[in-house]
Order: sequence, then structure tokens, then C-alpha cells
Amino acid sequence: MKPVFAFLVCAIATNASAVPVEQFFGKPSVTGASLSPDGRNVVLRRLSPAGRSMLNVVDVETHAQKVVASFGNADINMFYWQSDKQLVYSVINVDHGGSMGDPGLYAVDRDGTGFTPLAPTVVRQRSFADSDYADRSYLAASTINGFPYRKSEAMFAIERTDDTEALVRVNTRGRGRASVNAPAGTYRWLSDPNGDIRITVARRAGKEIVFYKVDGGWRQLASFDPSSAEGFQPLLYVDGRLYVRAHNGNNESSIYRYDLVKNAIEETPLITVPGFDADGYFIVDDRKVLGFRVNTDSENTVWFDATMKAMQLEIDTLMPGTVNTLSYGSHSETPYVLIDAHSDTMDHDYLLYNRDNKKLLRLGSSHPDIDPKQMAPMTMQRYPARDGLQVPVYITKPAGAGKQLPTVVLVSDPQWKRSDSWEWDAEVQFLASRGYVVLQPQPRGTPGFGRGHEAAGAKQWGLAIQDDIADAVKWSVAQGYTDPARVCIAGAGYGGYAAMMGLIRDPALFKCGVSWSGITDIGAMFSHNWNDLAEPKAMAQLRDIVGDPKLDAAQFKATSPLHNAARIKQPVLLAYGKDDSRVPFSDGRKFYEALSATNSNVEWREYTPSVEDWKTQGNRIDLWRRIEAFLAKNIGATTPGS
Repeated sequence: MKPVFAFLVCAIATNASAVPVEQFFGKPSVTGASLSPDGRNVVLRRLSPAGRSMLNVVDVETHAQKVVASFGNADINMFYWQSDKQLVYSVINVDHGGSMGDPGLYAVDRDGTGFTPLAPTVVRQRSFADSDYADRSYLAASTINGFPYRKSEAMFAIERTDDTEALVRVNTRGRGRASVNAPAGTYRWLSDPNGDIRITVARRAGKEIVFYKVDGGWRQLASFDPSSAEGFQPLLYVDGRLYVRAHNGNNESSIYRYDLVKNAIEETPLITVPGFDADGYFIVDDRKVLGFRVNTDSENTVWFDATMKAMQLEIDTLMPGTVNTLSYGSHSETPYVLIDAHSDTMDHDYLLYNRDNKKLLRLGSSHPDIDPKQMAPMTMQRYPARDGLQVPVYITKPAGAGKQLPTVVLVSDPQWKRSDSWEWDAEVQFLASRGYVVLQPQPRGTPGFGRGHEAAGAKQWGLAIQDDIADAVKWSVAQGYTDPARVCIAGAGYGGYAAMMGLIRDPALFKCGVSWSGITDIGAMFSHNWNDLAEPKAMAQLRDIVGDPKLDAAQFKATSPLHNAARIKQPVLLAYGKDDSRVPFSDGRKFYEALSATNSNVEWREYTPSVEDWKTQGNRIDLWRRIEAFLAKNIGATTPGS
């Protein structure tokens, strides 16, 4: 039967002219969807009339809609179904004086009643230039600690005080909390299908210790340094089996079964992805494993369940050309499947599929006013670095454009996390729409491409990592993609650092640089109380990745833009936020003063975040208007197809 499309909330763009900057960087219309365990309701995180992210519940049969969480002074961030009836969510970007008092974790029933504060949360302050598009971690939220807890209206959580962490069970109706019998130092756990905690991971004296609950007591399975070759990450416990992610003597990590009798990882992997680490999460219903969602060059799903595997094939046939991420209620009473469809040229589109009558219902789109036909295709390739290391790179070329185009090298932040993927990206597509080739190298040190690739970046900020970025440009020139006379390097945070170091180390290669909230002084990273480095183990990991501020002080000075500002002669655009958490505003200003003392071609922009900006993304839009003008002036804009 041919599928029939219906439309709930949808608009399609047909404007053939260049897409305005506001459409790329304004707040998306819909930023997530989740199907209830019984399959009877879908919750959408969408844009409210007040310009905030809210939760909207839709009945899959009647299509009746109900706003269940909406605040004029806060945005919904993480959200998931706690049960068929109840949702749990967190709020961020809170402006005091409105209906929502503080950032934190809350619960509400699907009909909008039963609002319950659960716990305060420490959240990272948004940078002035960050996207308001929350990531898709909500899809993994229900299984991050094993099977969802269904025994009662309660959830497990880590309760932190100044010097302790304790696992507790929190009643989601606000009726208190109870301590849980778990090993000291527990910060992760896995529940079995019955809701009983069977695996915990504790952090003690720099070691990760894995425990297994058997016969009412806790037995230690392993103890290791988290960065060591013998380390592993427990992912799921079911049917008396433990599933883990581990390297197990190999370069790329894979998914293995762990023998609980022998206390050892089994030799044969369950899931392996050549060229990539098996990074992802299990998909489960209430009793068994259905599949595994893994990140390669893009998001992919490995289905173990025959029914879901057939369903994936059916939907992929109906909707070719997109990555179609499927969700099904963990004890569904309906024939509905939720689809999150996206690609390199299309931001996320959310649909319901009825398996019985083959009808598709469009629930909403992230950017309904942007036509995918106007966007540029992205590919992932690998190029040889000067020492022979094969380095992945994402390349986005304006559709219909010729060869040797002006190019922007866009470096991701932070360096120790993999951020790029084959998917629609506002910054990338905006640059491509203005006629630029966009290179997103994944230099050594970037996780996700094997242990060797990541380890090769240790203490190589401004050195071999920088060489990899430069080699991406040389490779692109050799391929005919890039005009060597028109290359600019740009980024935020670490990307801003790499942009400035690119100007310092390779002045003949990079004609200009853009840094917003860029790191300027490596040594200063260890003196600031950065929110995203707040975990106790973070500083130790930072020393492994970047270096020791005392032992490597000379290297830090040689590879910090602040101490080499006089070497930068190219045009530079700098932008920093007054209340930015990524890099202190004072660091940016100090670098600007040092740079402008010897370089007359420096543009400085400073931004002050506000409630209005959170609603309109005004600062981000202004930044990209200025980036557009800066690039056009310094490396020359071209029109795709010209």
C-alpha cells in the first residue's frame, strides 16, 4: 500500500533565494520527540509563543494536543517518559522573577497536572554563541542506567553534597527519597528488567571499580584506570549477562559480553565498526534488548529484534535519503512507530508511522522554513597527515559549485569530545550557502576513531594536532576543492584556540581567522573553575590530554595564542561574551589588547546575554552576520553555481 501523508504542524519552504541568516540561527521549531512506553502519546519539545522550549503531548489516535510544561522564563532541556503517565524534565536558561524559580529536575503528568519539583541541578551556562538546539541525549536517557525503573513512581539519582556522592531512590510524586545499598563512591549503575540495580561503577582514588550484585551482596568485578587499555564501560545487564564497551586489545572499541563467572570480557565482539569506536547505546523494551544505536560517520541502528529490523527496512524504503531513527513504545499497545528523520541537508523531521494502515503523520520539523534542496551535501573522507596518520574530515561543498572555492576550516569544541557528524548543521550550511567549502577535520586526539587516533593527540595542542588541521587544507587543495589563496580558519572554545594557532604556525596557509569564546592561554585553563570541568576526575583527564601546568609550562607558553599574539599579522575577528562560561571574558579582552597592539586589522565584538537574547538568539545571529561580512571582505564570497 502506498503511504499516505497527513500534516499536523508543518510548513515547507519554497524560497529559491539565499536563506536569511535568521532562519539558520533562530530557535528551531521542534527539537525532540519521544513516544510513551504504551505508545499512546508523543511528547514534543517545541518552541512556545514566548520564545521558550516547551513540552507538548500529542495523542497518537485523536491528535489532541496538550502543553504540559511551558515557562515564560525558562527552557526545557532534557526530558523523558518516567511511565505511561508521567514525564521527567529539566529546565535551563532561567530568568528570575517568572513562573519557574530555579534550574532543576521536575516531573509532570501527561495531562499537565501533578507538577513536582524533584531536585536542583547544576547546569552549564549557555554561551552567547551556542545553539539552543539541545542534543539528542534524551533518546538514550531511559536506558543510560540500564532498564527503566517501573516498579513504582520513583527514579534513581546521585545525590551530591560538598564531599560525598550517594545513590538514592527519589519518589517522583515528591514524597521524599531513600538511600540505596550501593558501594561507596558509586556514580553509575545498571538496573535489570525487574528494576533491581545489579551493576555499579564507583570512583575511588582515580580508579574505576565495577561491582556486581549477586546473592544479596556486592562482588568486585574489576578495578582500572579509566584511560587504561584494560578499562571497559558497562552498558546493560539483562538475562544474567553484562554488555560492555571495551577495546579488549584492539584499536577500536567494540561491544562485548562480559563473563560474570570468569570476570573477563569475552573474546568475540557482539558489535564492531571498522574505523570507528562503537559509541552509542542499547535500545530496549521492558524486558529484552531490541538493538544498538551506534555513531559512525552518521547515526546508525543495529537491530537484533527481527520485527524492528523489518520495520527499519520498510521505513527506509518509504523514506530514502535520510537517516530514520525509530522508536517504539517499550510495552506498546498501539501500532505507532516514531520516526526522527534527518540528513546532511535536512534538519530533524518528526513523524508517526502506523504499521497497520501504512500512514505517515508529520508531527513537526526543526526548520520547516528551510528547503533541503537549498542546502549543501556533506561527505566524510580520510586524508593522510604528514606522518601518515589517516585523519577523518567532513567536507561540505556548495551544491552546483565549481572547483577551487574559498574555504572555511571549522574546528569543533571541545577537543576531547567528538562533535561532528553527517547531519545538518546550521553553521556549516550557512557558510556553504554563502559559497564556501567547509572543512571539519577530526584531528588526532578526537575520540571515536580508535584508541590510536585519540592517544596520538595527547599533549599535542598547537603541535601535531595543529599540523593535522593544516594538512586537511593542503589535501583539499590537492583534491581541487579549495582555492589556496582564500582559506580562513574559525571556531569557538578549542576551535577558537586552533584558529589563532593556525594563523601563528601556518601564516601562508590561513589568510584570516575567527575566534568566538576562544581559549587564549592553556595555562589559564587550570586556574579557572570551568563549569564543564567540574567533575572530580576532569582535571586529571585534562592533564593527560593537554599537559601539566607545571611540568609543561614552557610548552604551554609556546603554544598559547596569548603569548604569541605578535606573530599574528592576518585579519582577525574576535567575539566574547560578558558572562560566558566557555572562556572568561577577561581572557578574551586580554588577548585582544595584546593582538591589537601589533595588528591593526582586528575586529572586536563583545556580547551581553539577556532573557531577550535567549528567546531571539539575537547575539548569535549578529555574530554570524559579522562573520559573513568578515569572510566576504577577506577571502571573497562566491555564489553557488557561479
